[in-house]
Amino acid sequence: PERQGERETSMTTAHRPTWAPAKGREHQGGARLFGPSAKASKLEANGFLTLKTRARGQSAADELLERDFARELAEKEREAAKKASGGGVGGDVKALGGVEGDAGAGAFGRFAPRDEDADDDDDDGGDGVSDGESESDSDSESDDDDTAALLAELDRIKAERAKEAAEKAAAEQAAAEHARADELATGNPLLDLADGGSGAPANADFKTKRRWDDDVVFRNQARDAPKVGKRFINDTIRSDFHKRFLNKYIK
Repeated sequence: PERQGERETSMTTAHRPTWAPAKGREHQGGARLFGPSAKASKLEANGFLTLKTRARGQSAADELLERDFARELAEKEREAAKKASGGGVGGDVKALGGVEGDAGAGAFGRFAPRDEDADDDDDDGGDGVSDGESESDSDSESDDDDTAALLAELDRIKAERAKEAAEKAAAEQAAAEHARADELATGNPLLDLADGGSGAPANADFKTKRRWDDDVVFRNQARDAPKVGKRFINDTIRSDFHKRFLNKYIK
């Protein structure tokens, strides 16, 4: 029978590494709980929920339908032609194939200057050709003659330079071949042609030059030197290599 006054005590948990120790299974985590996360970042939220369209003044679709691009293009080309002609000198620019100011196909045609000066007919001669036109024709003919003469002179200079370059290259090649033939003929003393092609010349010296140490005092220096053979010692401390190392770096 249980004695009176004795309280029921539980076993201590001092031996447990944690309150819920990890158990041997696929995921080591003890009392780790897995569940779907409800967190959402503000960067993941949709920022643009409505489609942005162009407003009035931003080249909207209905605004483009109201514009007349053909008329605008014709006006721009007319202004550019006036600026190019020096502020209206030579007349207005008229579109070929259409009436001026027309927004149809004539606005995109080719442009030709129209002469509106009233006093142009007074300067014409009896044959319908003015003095200015005849002078310009003569000037253009003289310019053409000068250009042809310059081109002919340029062709002649090019031909002379090409001929000189070819002659110079041929001379250099001949000189190089002659020098190589001389080198091959005189490089070998047995084929030296300096003595009229009769072999070696009379003053040729075929003796070999003596070395600087080819003397008696330099010979047989190591005849009595001891010959140290290689030996193997199965000890890294008493080996010859270790001894040489100590003599070189420790002493």
